[in-house]
Amino acid sequence: MAATVSVIVPTRDRTAQLADALRSVALQGIRGIEVVVINDGGADVAGVLPLGVRGMTVRLLSFPRSRGPAAARNAGLEIATGRFVAFLDDDDLYLPGHLDRALAALEHSGTDAVYADCVLSGERAVPGEIPAGSPYRYDFPYDPDMLSVANFVPTTAVVARNPAHTAPASWFRFDPELPILVDWSLWLRLVHDRGWSFTRLSEPGVVYHREPADASLAGGMAARVAWLSQYEDTYRTVIARWPVPPTGRVARFRRHALTMFAIAQEHLATGADLAPFAYEEALRVLHAGFTGRLEEDRVPTHLTEVLTTRTATEPKAAAPR
Repeated sequence: MAATVSVIVPTRDRTAQLADALRSVALQGIRGIEVVVINDGGADVAGVLPLGVRGMTVRLLSFPRSRGPAAARNAGLEIATGRFVAFLDDDDLYLPGHLDRALAALEHSGTDAVYADCVLSGERAVPGEIPAGSPYRYDFPYDPDMLSVANFVPTTAVVARNPAHTAPASWFRFDPELPILVDWSLWLRLVHDRGWSFTRLSEPGVVYHREPADASLAGGMAARVAWLSQYEDTYRTVIARWPVPPTGRVARFRRHALTMFAIAQEHLATGADLAPFAYEEALRVLHAGFTGRLEEDRVPTHLTEVLTTRTATEPKAAAPR
């Protein structure tokens, strides 16, 4: 029997975090959940898979060597039986009621996908609880044109209709050729090539962890500079796939996004680190400017402020995944 919702969870060598992520799914308290765990070439995870959870089944795929998160999620999508599919990174958590709210919105609307607000936390949260004192959110209203500028919809926040439930859907896949930004690339394909609609659920549904130990920040300043260069290169690759009129609003704000990279690179070149949650704060500036809540000519100044302002007691900035 097909599940109601299949939750796709790629993982690699983070068994403790995976156990918490799966517990947060079990705490959803609804029936018809299928969890597809894809072990992407890491240590054995069978010992942390929950057994006998009422209303939830867990399936495990294991790769002998890593293929990357995009290929792992695609493998999960290949075998997902749910009418709906959801995504959860192994180091993130669902908050209580997230899937129930998302499924209700999908059942009673014509939208193709929903995304919940995310609470960002620099410290490990407890499954079932909202981290106290975290001021950072992914809580951006949906705007398809702004989505063509930058991604404000994290993978782990999305619940969507599963097109494979009614017909073959090889187009509903992440691009394994991209090193990062695979979620953004897929959302753009769905919106611009398939006519999909997204709806925001303006209630926190996910704890999205940003930890200083993220691989993109490990290895010192040189590694961070190299990672930022990769991010900019991939950004340019993605926007080239979906060109826009050169004088339009989307094109102008894509140039503002490139200014963001330049500011960050120049600041790192001085030996200084970026501000905490620099990307999220810069994204907020871009979104505010694009939607008219901030005057466009003030965008570069505000980008500089949020990327470079920090205090001696603040933690190092975490990078977007």
